[in-house]
Amino acid sequence: MSRKAWLFPLVVLLAGLSPGAVRPAAAADAVAAHVNVILWFDTEDYLLPADDDAAKRLAEMLTARGIRATFKVVGEKARVLEKRGRNDVIAALKRHAIGYHSNLHSVHPTPAEYLAGCGWRDGVAEFVRREAGGAADVRRIFSVPSLVCYGQPGSSWAPQAIGALRDIGVANQGIPCYVDDGDHIGLDHQPFWFAGAIHVYGMGDNVTRMELHDPAALEPAERRVSAIAERLGRGRRDGLISIYYHPCEWVHQEFWDGVNFRRGANPPREQWKAPPQRPPEETEAAFQRFGQYIDYIRALPKVRFVTAADLPDLYPDPARQEGVTEDGLAWLAGRITAAAAGGIDLQVNGSRAYSLADQFEVLTRAVAALAAGEAPHYALQCKGLLGPENPPPASPADRRVPWRAFQDAARDVLSFIEVEHRVPSRVFIGAEAWPPADFLVALARGYLTCLRPGEAPPDGTILIGGTTEVLPARRVAADTPRIFGDWIIHPEGFRAPKILEQARLQAWTLKPAIPKP
Repeated sequence: MSRKAWLFPLVVLLAGLSPGAVRPAAAADAVAAHVNVILWFDTEDYLLPADDDAAKRLAEMLTARGIRATFKVVGEKARVLEKRGRNDVIAALKRHAIGYHSNLHSVHPTPAEYLAGCGWRDGVAEFVRREAGGAADVRRIFSVPSLVCYGQPGSSWAPQAIGALRDIGVANQGIPCYVDDGDHIGLDHQPFWFAGAIHVYGMGDNVTRMELHDPAALEPAERRVSAIAERLGRGRRDGLISIYYHPCEWVHQEFWDGVNFRRGANPPREQWKAPPQRPPEETEAAFQRFGQYIDYIRALPKVRFVTAADLPDLYPDPARQEGVTEDGLAWLAGRITAAAAGGIDLQVNGSRAYSLADQFEVLTRAVAALAAGEAPHYALQCKGLLGPENPPPASPADRRVPWRAFQDAARDVLSFIEVEHRVPSRVFIGAEAWPPADFLVALARGYLTCLRPGEAPPDGTILIGGTTEVLPARRVAADTPRIFGDWIIHPEGFRAPKILEQARLQAWTLKPAIPKP
């Protein structure tokens, strides 16, 4: 994706570094856990033919080193390779993991532009309408059964795209991962789950790259990646470093899309211009420098290269695969009630992470079973709900509501989530509509109060209310001019506050992706 290099200036790479390279052996002593490195390439320039050769060379040089990378391919790039008869490029790339990087990348409207006014369902449908054909072309042309990930062009991010991944992949599988970089959302600079997909995104200090065309860049880049690996290796769990490039960076003087689509420009296809190309000696020097950089990284102790195809195995979800035990549910309910005044949040218990949507789902199942006079069937399954589609209503004043009315509401919510597979935007108790966050806290209170089938609170009521804050929503970026407008392709001053609103609603699904032991 274009402009990511601009978002990570060289001054960040050099900050805090002293002269003298740290060689791999010097970093070994502090590295204890595995450190995974995901190396990914946004393969997007379908105008400059030299980009085809650059992509092939990168794929072949990595294959020769026994390293697999992730190549996220634009639909039009795949079609152009097919049209040019570049089966050699296709064959070289498909030895690696193949992901998707949108259909046309920077041709307007970009994903954020066409999703800016959408809600959830219409946004998901619009993304599928515009992008499913490109994903199918990449699968067909590269002869891969499925695509391993998606990542947006530029800063053209939207949560509806994530919701659409199950619909633009192969049947019953979808696209399981989101791999990119940006500031729209993140969780402690490590992989996370959001809207049902594993994300490598918002990686902060764990994103690094070497400036390709600076002869002095190698040594500081080596020092930086060593420092990251050393820091992550001291953790109790495996950490991950994200490194990205574009094959076109080796061969062009300016990004292909900036030449044509800058600040909303949208010339007809016959007027598209290929970007100016670098002299061959500059390109060759960049390849040599990059080879040295990769050789340095693979020599670091405890460091291993992974691809997006590896992520589902590296980051399983026990809460979803194995469910929640009775003890686990009591623990969750206790955490919710203890923290309710300060807001509700994702929870981590050992190797299990629970989003708010997970907590809402299992407590609804448990309380609805108890209300029906049945013991819940542990372990309770987390099927993976999406977040609400619309903002919640205002909280009514705190009050005690009849337990029987609350039980009826729990049964109704269970019916809703079984049909809609999402957290409701509002929950009715009688005639009053409550925010789902308030209802979740009351579910936790009810579960802890009435642990046996048919049991009721002593006074026959339960407390609900409190204007409960959904704390994971704080992980979504604020609406600022730069969050979308920093990408040179978007029109000057472009903003999309509704996209961020939808993201905050889907923050119900946010939780860390915990590496398996």
